[in-house]
Parts: sequence; C-alpha cells; structure tokens
Amino acid sequence: MAASREAIVEAAGAQFARFGYEATSFSRVAEAMGRPRSAVGYHLFPSKLSLASAVITTEQAHWADLASASTDPAGVERLTRVLLTTALETRTRPGTAGAVRLLRELLHTDVAVPRGFVWADFVRAQLQAAPRSTALPLPEHAEDLVLEATFGLTTAARPSSDDELVRRLHALWVPLLVSFGIDDAADRVAPAPLVLAQS
Repeated sequence: MAASREAIVEAAGAQFARFGYEATSFSRVAEAMGRPRSAVGYHLFPSKLSLASAVITTEQAHWADLASASTDPAGVERLTRVLLTTALETRTRPGTAGAVRLLRELLHTDVAVPRGFVWADFVRAQLQAAPRSTALPLPEHAEDLVLEATFGLTTAARPSSDDELVRRLHALWVPLLVSFGIDDAADRVAPAPLVLAQS
C-alpha cells in the first residue's frame, strides 16, 4: 500500500534537511520510511522537484500561519518572534528543516520554487515597520543578511540546545539590527518563540 502524501512529505523533509536537494532521491526517502521505492508514489510526485516543492509549500503555509498568529507589533518584535520560532522548529520538525535548507540551496538558482510565503518580503516589511534612528534607507539586501545569518546559524552551526540557539541568535540579531539604525534592538528582540495552540 502506498504511503500517505503527508508521510512522504515529512520523510522527504528530513532527507532534504540532512542531505540537501542534489543528494536526496526517491530511493533515499523510501528507505528512510522503511518502504519500497514504489511507496513514494510517482503519481503524487512525478519528479524530485515536485517532492521538494511539496515540502516547501507545506512549510510556507505553516510560516504564513506563524506570521498571522504573532500578536507582536510589526517590526523587530514580530520579525524575531517568527524567525525564532522557525529556527527552533528546524530542530523538531523535519519539514521545517528540509524547507529551510531547500530554500537556501534553490532560491539563487534557476530552479523555480513555490512563492506562497516569501521570507525576504516578510523580513523587509518588518524591518521597514521598525522605528529607526536614521532617515537613510535600509541597506540593500538587508533582508538577505538577516535570513542568511539566522538560517546559516540554525542549519550549519547546529547549537547544542534550544537555549544556546536562542542566545546565539540574539547575539547575532542585535548588532545587525543596530547597524540598520534600530538602536533599541536589544529591547525589542523577542525573548521566546510563539506558543501556538495545539489543534
């Protein structure tokens, strides 16, 4: 019997997180599920890109929900709360870890990726909403600096505990945001992730 679409997407997320786009295959996903390759279901995912897109799309819907669920004011508070939540989820949610790695690998290639929730747009909007001490525009690609710093630390450095990840992200974000003219960044960076109601 074929595995459910959700189970395949979750298993694929874990494999993409661990091995990246190029090294992940249908065989590797099936093996991780303890199933034959035929269980992955070419009728659901005719290509590796369609499987990667399913992982990304699933997480983009989740990230949009996180952004909507935040009751923090627009600006540094909302930005860092949503980023912090996502960074911590890369440690516990295979789909989140897989989607983050896939987007880091594929966004700057010719591969078309889903655009349901665009991190760069979200970050830029929050940075623009933050009170700043300068009338100068935000640096070009400020959103990319925030995202690369955040998800680079999250996925490459792999801090040993959640508390260490939170501490290191705060230590990274504050000077970066201050360099953008957000002088009170230390007071505005979210101290904890979102707590979502279980459905």
